[in-house]
Amino acid sequence: MKNYEIEDIKSYMNDLLSGDKFDSFYLYELRLKTSLDYYINGNLNKDFFDEDERAEKEDYVSWGHIKPIVFELIKGKRLPISFKLILMFNKENIIRLVEMNNLPIKPEDITGLFMNIYYEAGKLVVTTGTSLKIFTLDKTLEHIWDDTVGKYYI
Repeated sequence: MKNYEIEDIKSYMNDLLSGDKFDSFYLYELRLKTSLDYYINGNLNKDFFDEDERAEKEDYVSWGHIKPIVFELIKGKRLPISFKLILMFNKENIIRLVEMNNLPIKPEDITGLFMNIYYEAGKLVVTTGTSLKIFTLDKTLEHIWDDTVGKYYI
């Protein structure tokens, strides 16, 4: 786990809400505090879809799909009081990361690779996180994820 304090908040938020850099991530969770409190769980309700659609759907909504809705909630003259956005690397990118780095772990043993983006009191911080379905003392995946976020998403 690594923390990154974002210096250029405006530019980072522009990339997050208007650019496409984060679009392939899944939305895991959003908590947004403006004039109202908003909570969005990114886990799709599969029962909403018919059987054919269910087979095509992932478990989570992509950030690229939900981003315009979040942008509408945030935009305005005033900054949010705070927000906590948890993005999760998608399955295809997890597989690619494991293969490119010859990691000693199977992609299916990875629950998620996360970016926790916190904003409060004029400070924006990004924290990395990993979650595994297995127990291991090997921290290689964690270090590679930290480096990947630092290199491409900060």
